[in-house]
Amino acid sequence: MAGKLAITMTTNADSFEVVVVAYQSRAPLTSFLESLGSGVSVIVIDNSAEIDDLTDLVRRFPKVRLVDAGGNLGFSAGANLGARHSKAEYLVFMNPDTLPSEAALGRMIAVLKESNTVASCGAAGVRTAGGGALPTIPRVLAHSLGLHRLFPMIGMYYVPSHGGSIDVGWVSGSCLAIRRSDFESVGGFDESYFVFMSDFDLGRKLSLKDRSQLLLGDVTVPHLVGGSSDIPAEWTWDQRGIGWAQYLRRTMPRWRGFAIAVLLVAGYVARRVIYAAARRRIKADEVATYSRSLIAEWKRSP
Repeated sequence: MAGKLAITMTTNADSFEVVVVAYQSRAPLTSFLESLGSGVSVIVIDNSAEIDDLTDLVRRFPKVRLVDAGGNLGFSAGANLGARHSKAEYLVFMNPDTLPSEAALGRMIAVLKESNTVASCGAAGVRTAGGGALPTIPRVLAHSLGLHRLFPMIGMYYVPSHGGSIDVGWVSGSCLAIRRSDFESVGGFDESYFVFMSDFDLGRKLSLKDRSQLLLGDVTVPHLVGGSSDIPAEWTWDQRGIGWAQYLRRTMPRWRGFAIAVLLVAGYVARRVIYAAARRRIKADEVATYSRSLIAEWKRSP
């Protein structure tokens, strides 16, 4: 069930606030806050306060508020909790392993203000996609075959050319600016997704309402993928596989979801073979974990 948001909108049209969900993220969060500077309001949702209290860190930044989540809620529920603690008209959800600037976020908010038809936007990442197309059988096939590396627009993950903006079906939750009214209209992030795929699901729900979503090529926010916390990479890949199986099961007819699941697993099995042949054992183990988790979660479906 989607997270329920009961938030009163602010009348300040210039107001926006950043929401960051942290879990054992002291080092990347420190770099994040230093990169952003002192001019932006930030809400840090601490999912691991019992492990590492961040009070001393946020005290250095007067416009940063720290909220103890009371345990590890995951990304989706943590992000919704941050939204409930904010009264800003615009929200910017970010990962702690990104390095944003106030100017970059200001540009994203300006895009939302310029058009009432644009619900959300994201920034081009460095070595990572900031958004893309919703999964279909042809797009997943292209991704599994690696064709997206030659023709990026036929896959699910887009990297816009410098200066260009692309209409997308989803914007990455690692850097997502959204109008509060649109966020509330779809119930926020679906909290049944613990970490991954809630941004795909949010994009899908906005698309069903004919709300535009943009990936901005003139805004760059570096993203150190996998650096959000100290948790092992194997756990992250496990959650990726679980999230994908959940998304396919919940949003598609079973035959279509099954076909896409088979294509994904086949693609990552092939990647495992390639990584193993190149003696990249860690990467081989990671993609193997992804495939096993996707299969196991799919089998648990009713």
